[in-house]
Amino acid sequence: MISLETIEREIQEIEATRDTTYKTCERLAWLYIVRDHLRPMAVPSDHRTQTISGSEFLEAASNVSYPALMGILDEHMSALAVVNPRQYEAIVEKIKGLSR
Repeated sequence: MISLETIEREIQEIEATRDTTYKTCERLAWLYIVRDHLRPMAVPSDHRTQTISGSEFLEAASNVSYPALMGILDEHMSALAVVNPRQYEAIVEKIKGLSR
């Protein structure tokens, strides 16, 4: 099996050449896909979300501890599962769809 390090090295070599032929770009695209698939999705425990402007919720959720934010959302999703199971399932399915 090809290691993540090997893929990263190959990507760096191709990007360094700045070759923009179709064949090179296609190879680079496949390497990006494989790298993103192999890269772990774990978020470090000290990770903070980025500052995001928009709704009141997004602004309140910006720059807070990711685990703390997820704990609050999990608590409210549990309540939503009881009060409105259809809405809960719809949200969970959308989230699962993001990882496909």
